[in-house]
Amino acid sequence: MKRVRAEQIQYAVVQYLKRRQYVDSEASVKGAKLFQSAEEMAANLSVQTESGCANVVSAAPCQSDPQQYEMQYSRLRSFLSETEISWAKEVSSLLYPLFVYLHLDMVRFGLKGAVDGFYSRFHSSFLQDGEQRATVEQLRHVLSAQDIAANPKLTAFLEHKYVVHLTEPAYSYLLRYLQSEDNSALCRVLSTHLQVEVSASRCMDYQLYGTASGTTTTPNSTSSWAGMDGAESREGVEVPAGIPQSEAALEALQDCIKKVREGPPSLTTVCFYTFHHTEQLLNTAEVSADSRLLAAGFDSSTVKLWSLRARKLKAKPHQADVSRIHLACDVLEEEVDEEDGSGSEIKMLRGHSGPVFRTAFLTDSSGLLSCSEDTTIRYWDLGSFTNTALYQGHAYPVWDVDVSPCSLYFASGSHDRTARLWTFSRTYPLRLYVGHLADIDCVKFHPNSNYLGTGSTDKTVRLWSTQQASSVRLFTGHRGPVLSLAFSPNGKYLASAGEDQRVKLWDLASGTLFKDLRGHTDSVTSLSFSPDSSLVASSSMDNSVRVWDIRNSHGGTPADGSSGELVGMYTGNTSNVLNVQFMACNLLLVTGTAQVKTEQ
Repeated sequence: MKRVRAEQIQYAVVQYLKRRQYVDSEASVKGAKLFQSAEEMAANLSVQTESGCANVVSAAPCQSDPQQYEMQYSRLRSFLSETEISWAKEVSSLLYPLFVYLHLDMVRFGLKGAVDGFYSRFHSSFLQDGEQRATVEQLRHVLSAQDIAANPKLTAFLEHKYVVHLTEPAYSYLLRYLQSEDNSALCRVLSTHLQVEVSASRCMDYQLYGTASGTTTTPNSTSSWAGMDGAESREGVEVPAGIPQSEAALEALQDCIKKVREGPPSLTTVCFYTFHHTEQLLNTAEVSADSRLLAAGFDSSTVKLWSLRARKLKAKPHQADVSRIHLACDVLEEEVDEEDGSGSEIKMLRGHSGPVFRTAFLTDSSGLLSCSEDTTIRYWDLGSFTNTALYQGHAYPVWDVDVSPCSLYFASGSHDRTARLWTFSRTYPLRLYVGHLADIDCVKFHPNSNYLGTGSTDKTVRLWSTQQASSVRLFTGHRGPVLSLAFSPNGKYLASAGEDQRVKLWDLASGTLFKDLRGHTDSVTSLSFSPDSSLVASSSMDNSVRVWDIRNSHGGTPADGSSGELVGMYTGNTSNVLNVQFMACNLLLVTGTAQVKTEQ
């Protein structure tokens, strides 16, 4: 019964292999042991576990074709020389030991014809290095196993493994190649005669700060062959004793980061957007966070939108199906002119009944807020370019509006000496911030949205708790109305500026003045921090934009008497700079009005 069962299993396996198109499946299965005892299975598992190693390439059975050595070695050599990947140069360190061991194997197996062709084709590649040249020239006179035994150096090659050091990416690159085609001869040499040491950290091809001038790191792997005592000669990066190489590389990287942070900053790239023919009617201008749209508010009670990309502005189709219910307004929608049908480069948003003083985009640029002299705040849907919400609560003109970082709330400041907190789903204010003695000219949310900053004509700056509506900080020191505020992205500092021509930085933790930056010769209209909180940009009615490094001062005091923190000043053909905004990639966007040319 057992014999019949074994034959049935063998027949089923053979049929399965045939369906999978395996060649000569019957011969491979014939004589195979189809069952194992518990003792045999445990022994096999023990052998597999103890012989497994991550740094050893599994060897495949060697074929009997004498030309396989030359063919497989030539294919690997061409593969490494033709590719431009940096790991190929590292894996190329294997070519020399593979050449030596393949040559010795062919001599030991008596493949004299294959040995001569293999040597004459590849030996010239190793004549540049003195040590390699001496070994290769000795191989020329080796024709039998007795010649190998009579040569002490070649005998040492066979008795000891040749050590090659590769990084993890290079080792993975080698494994992928060996598994791609038939490389049985190469795998046999790698597993029998070579020891591949895989290092976790990758060498860098540049010199690190703090290293000696004569020592540099190279991306190439280092190789050697181990003697009987296991000692190996290796040249590479010197690492202090007791410190792993990965920790040393991490310390070097942290040192580089520290030097970059504490060193002088790189000058930012500035992009000017200038408005022409505004007839002094432009009050505000702002670019969306994705640099796709530009919004401007005018004295004519309109808000204008420009597309900053090649794509024109086009309203999305209405989601409501009005095909069955015909209203009077539907007739007007059918008479759409060609410009609206194909989109336009500018959109006009009408709804306010007074000058528009400020606009603010939502974080995702899906909507726009605007505040006006008509005491209202309006929300504009930028998908349909229509006014979808009206917020009323202030009794006097609204000077400023700001959106919280996650677009959950927005705040407004007014001539009625109050600031108010709003949410988009309610048309009435949620909180009322009272304490200033004059107009609130500017409002700004803290990056964590838990605090709100306000600047007033009473020459003070207040920090409020958003939820409790209580004043938690009072900053005094300005000698004129405060027109602009900006929080650092790390939440540590608050910058304020206004008609006294000074930019003041306040430490929020201690509530004290951190820096007083001077240099502008007219009122400062806008402030903005860089994404890493190291730079602050200010624009002024003196038609200049100045960039300050708030970490420390570099060099002496500039000739114009500006503070030592000044790292750059930019001017353009503008009569008034309205706004500055730091964007991603260290880009500073500036908006302003063009100078009016006088006729002579």
